[in-house]
Amino acid sequence: MPEYVSETKTSSYHIYPLRIKGISESGRDHIIQEIAKKDVSVNVHFQPVPMLTHYKKMGFNVNNYPIALDNFSREVTLPVYVDLTREDLEKIVQSVVNSVELILS
Repeated sequence: MPEYVSETKTSSYHIYPLRIKGISESGRDHIIQEIAKKDVSVNVHFQPVPMLTHYKKMGFNVNNYPIALDNFSREVTLPVYVDLTREDLEKIVQSVVNSVELILS
């Protein structure tokens, strides 16, 4: 289970982001769809500022920020909450692993 308290931190249980190496944005989206088929809800939490409407209207182009765009394209936010059980965690992990393996194979 995610560590809640350590000597140096206390989790807020706000988000648990995962970045998957070697995938594109469409690959990430397919992984999210596969995970959802297993009754696990994940999403994309990180969105680069230049992708937000206000900044696009100001002329910002996300393509000018390749590192932010790369992080966005590979990010999946996993469920995390205070009463996450070991059973929940195992289901989440297995759903993610199986989905990533399916899409990357």
